[in-house]
Amino acid sequence: MVVSDREKLVLGAIIDFYLLSGDTIGSRALVKKYNIDLSSATIRNVMSDLEDMGFVIKTHTSSGRIPTDKGYKFYLEELLKIEKISREEQARINSVYEIKMRELDSVLRKTSTLLSKLTNYVGIVIEPTQRKEKIKKVELVHIDDYMAMAVIVMENKSVRTKKIFFDEMCSEEQLVTLSQKINYEIKNHLIESHEIEKIIDFVSGEVEGKLFWENSSEIFKNKQVNEISDVLDIFSKRKKIKELFEDAIKFKTFKEGEVNVIFGEELAVKGLEDYSFVYSVYNMDNSPGIIGVMGPKRMSYSKTMGLIQHVTKEVDKVIKEINNEGDSNDR
Repeated sequence: MVVSDREKLVLGAIIDFYLLSGDTIGSRALVKKYNIDLSSATIRNVMSDLEDMGFVIKTHTSSGRIPTDKGYKFYLEELLKIEKISREEQARINSVYEIKMRELDSVLRKTSTLLSKLTNYVGIVIEPTQRKEKIKKVELVHIDDYMAMAVIVMENKSVRTKKIFFDEMCSEEQLVTLSQKINYEIKNHLIESHEIEKIIDFVSGEVEGKLFWENSSEIFKNKQVNEISDVLDIFSKRKKIKELFEDAIKFKTFKEGEVNVIFGEELAVKGLEDYSFVYSVYNMDNSPGIIGVMGPKRMSYSKTMGLIQHVTKEVDKVIKEINNEGDSNDR
């Protein structure tokens, strides 16, 4: 489908006005507000053509149009220019990451909090799943003779915990000896015992990335109880929401190194139709992680995408510093 420059101009103006005000705009108002050098009659014809293309729909209350998802997507892909963030915002973001953070968990937790404060949306950050060969150390903490807690320290200094249940009794002294053997074999890349191999596989085979999110109550703002029951159910379960966003980047095409947008309908969760997920993907040890926000579909995409773009660059810098520090300590 070929979209003319005239149609792009009118479509961009319609969507800009709708994102700003939440209201439709008629042909006359569009000419005055956006200083478009076309007659009202011509703009009405263009609006009608855009409606036929599926980019806008007419509301019941006025002759103006509002964007469809198809219109939004065209706007985001072809018309939108990512807004440069202000010096004040840059300084605010940079000040968070100037503080030396040695643990990845701390970096990602601060990132979700920062994004929610900058945008007033839900800040969502997901750490990549770690491969077990990236484990640096495992500590087994004795709970009782049939249960222990594995504390898994990764090379990037992130930490995981996992419960272990024993079929046979394991005393605290035996657990200390087992910890020493496990760490010896991890350090030297050896597997001498079948039993130890099973334990290492168990505690490290599925070292899933953590979910960090902030301001989740914002997702329910200005909504009636009957409108949010399905959303409330999924947002009350961390594992579900984490899987939701992981699946979003696993099964949908995204542009690496850029800021992407997924509309609520694409997430296939009842109740999220009026929301958007704006995110970027970062890589750590060739595993993807997510940095983004979820907010209303009618949001300032230009501003939000600019903020996520800058924050992601800062996070990438910090991750490189943590990895470089880890490499130097291993020498």
